[in-house]
Amino acid sequence: MGSGPVVKPSRLPYVAGGLVIILVIAIAYGILHGPAALSTGTSTGGLQGSGVAAPEFTGIVDWENSPPLTLPGLRGKVVLVDFWTYSCINCQNTFPYLRRWYNAYRGSGLVIVGVHSPEFDFEKSVPNIRQAIQHYDVTWPVAVDSNMATWNAYNNQYWPAEYLIDKNGRIRETHFGEGNYDKTEQSIRSLLAEAGHNVGAAGADAGPASQTARTAELYAAAGRGFDVPTELPGTAFNYVAPAPDPQGHLRANSIYWNGLWNIGQEFAEHARDSSSGQDWAEVDYSATTVVMVAANGGQPVKAFVTLDGKDVSRADAGGDLQYDASGHSYVEVGRSDLFTLIKHSSFQEHTIKVSPLTAGLRVFTFDFNG
Repeated sequence: MGSGPVVKPSRLPYVAGGLVIILVIAIAYGILHGPAALSTGTSTGGLQGSGVAAPEFTGIVDWENSPPLTLPGLRGKVVLVDFWTYSCINCQNTFPYLRRWYNAYRGSGLVIVGVHSPEFDFEKSVPNIRQAIQHYDVTWPVAVDSNMATWNAYNNQYWPAEYLIDKNGRIRETHFGEGNYDKTEQSIRSLLAEAGHNVGAAGADAGPASQTARTAELYAAAGRGFDVPTELPGTAFNYVAPAPDPQGHLRANSIYWNGLWNIGQEFAEHARDSSSGQDWAEVDYSATTVVMVAANGGQPVKAFVTLDGKDVSRADAGGDLQYDASGHSYVEVGRSDLFTLIKHSSFQEHTIKVSPLTAGLRVFTFDFNG
């Protein structure tokens, strides 16, 4: 998930009637930019004087960090419903703010419910979700919405999406995507005060604005409608990566493949054991952070990672990058998740190459942050 909004055009976000113009603009933006998550936010424009009744949590297959919750049981509280999915980097970028709000205001009447609604099949797995909750230190209640029932009840369109519900169970504000954290906190505080709760000093700030990544999110799948080479979708094919242009660049916003890969409807799977640098997926990017949503076909897969043909320096290494005894940079895909490969200190342009050593590496997306 990355630079544009996830939009399912047959659905409309569930908010008060006076916000239709804003939502039409948001949906048009999403149709133009294709499937992804919101890295920049679309807001309803502040607290509404009244709102529509919030739909109940429905079809929840599991609750984590909490016994089952209901909106009638939360009357008198202020509820922030956060739609997320664990491999979405934009969702992960909201975690520090959600964590600070939860710690600052849960004693003053705030309840955060993270509704985990999956994009990929592996995100439907409760054990995978539990692992992600622990890995990303999600401490607030999580409703596991693997069948998208609550997502559909809200007619939601986006990851992440925030629905702020007042003491009477009515939606008073919505925000789709990242950003506007200070505004959201102000709304939380206003609704807590309106409900008669005592609120102390502000617990979070908006944080620094990030530069917008020029590289779009790239899906490694034939069924996603993106421009990937798929001579034989669903069948292993021996790809030969084209040479870069005279300036050393590949075409922007594309994944280049080399070696035996099976590019299916949801992911591309490496289809043989290979030596270092024999098979790869390669992207020219402009960003600060590079992540890969990946899984394996049953056993952990080791893949070497290079920048511009060289091992990644430790200064540029993302949190999931490791080094072998010879100093070569690699990632081990031992879980179905998002892996942070690159973390520059500034916005930069490079070529990243991921070279698996064994069959079974499943690549879903490459994603980029400014």
